Amino acid sequence: MHDDLNKRDWKRALGGALDTLSQPVVAVFISLLLGAVIILLAGEDVLATYKIMVNGAFGNMFYLSATLSRATPIIMGGLAVCIAWRSGYEAMGGEGQMILGALVSALIAYYLPAPGVVKIICAMLGAVVIGALYSLLSGWLYDKFSVTFIISTLMLNYIANNVASYLTNYVVKDPSALDLNSIQTGKIEAGAQLGKIFKGYNLHWGFVLAIVCVVIIYILLKKTSFGYKAKMGGLNPRFALYGGINSTRMLYLVLLLSGVVAGLGGAFEVLGSKYRYIDQMIFSTAYAWSGMVAALLANFDPAGTAIASILLAGLATGGSAMQRGTNIPVEAVNMIEGIITLLMSVKLLRLLSTRGSRKAVKQAAEASEGGEEQ
Repeated sequence: MHDDLNKRDWKRALGGALDTLSQPVVAVFISLLLGAVIILLAGEDVLATYKIMVNGAFGNMFYLSATLSRATPIIMGGLAVCIAWRSGYEAMGGEGQMILGALVSALIAYYLPAPGVVKIICAMLGAVVIGALYSLLSGWLYDKFSVTFIISTLMLNYIANNVASYLTNYVVKDPSALDLNSIQTGKIEAGAQLGKIFKGYNLHWGFVLAIVCVVIIYILLKKTSFGYKAKMGGLNPRFALYGGINSTRMLYLVLLLSGVVAGLGGAFEVLGSKYRYIDQMIFSTAYAWSGMVAALLANFDPAGTAIASILLAGLATGGSAMQRGTNIPVEAVNMIEGIITLLMSVKLLRLLSTRGSRKAVKQAAEASEGGEEQ
């Protein structure tokens, strides 16, 4: 009897894992298939073109370094999504938090009169604080005024980007820039930069710190009571209340942690890659949105999100190599990533629909009980 139960549990777990993996695998397969059609229409060999793409992303240390460096902010954006969405809060404000984290870290590292190491630490702390506060703002709007997370966080993204753009244009623009049209802050001195892991390559220590964040978030969400309480507090506040969990407190804690990670992702990009804040540097590269796609591909698993982020970054770096080595335009690679995003959005809509149904049932049950008590 005991063996039968174990066998059923094993089969159920395997079935759940296969169901989780099926949509991401199908999404990637369909995207590559449609990409192959574009390649054929351009008169190129499909296998040879995809080989160039893979080599351009992971083929040698130079390309691998570029891919992992690009993956760093995507990993952090994906982790921010994992924290919020696994807990039942459909927050999409990682982009705004990352923008403000990047700007604040750039200003602190540039203007603070302190040794280089102190500048790095203070710049990261500044990014953490602004990211957390901006994330908490959406939580406060939800808690006090029932403003839907999707609406508030999306609008806050645009506000953050426009505020950063105004400051970079008119307040903290680098007056010594060689290109007068460059809209950017002053360059951070070498001692306040996150150094390169290997000399001569783009990969910086921000990637290592991002992997450390992956491990910490994985343990926190899956191996501690915080992860359980966060999930219950967001997905089923009423059940959480019966279990002694303060769902409002967990709401703010979850969003605070999500904002910390997103803000830190912006700091890594500034301190390790750009060495300044450049207007639209986060918005135009869509790091946060790629992070959301990575999180969806991994079903909000932190470790899987890191792997998916590296693959998405590889699409971008490999696409550049494909453009150089063939007649295929880089837009073909953008199309592949766009199709993955589109197909993942189906999963996103299903997820939102399911959660909306749960909330409706819960509200109906509460209203029914309230009527019976009267």
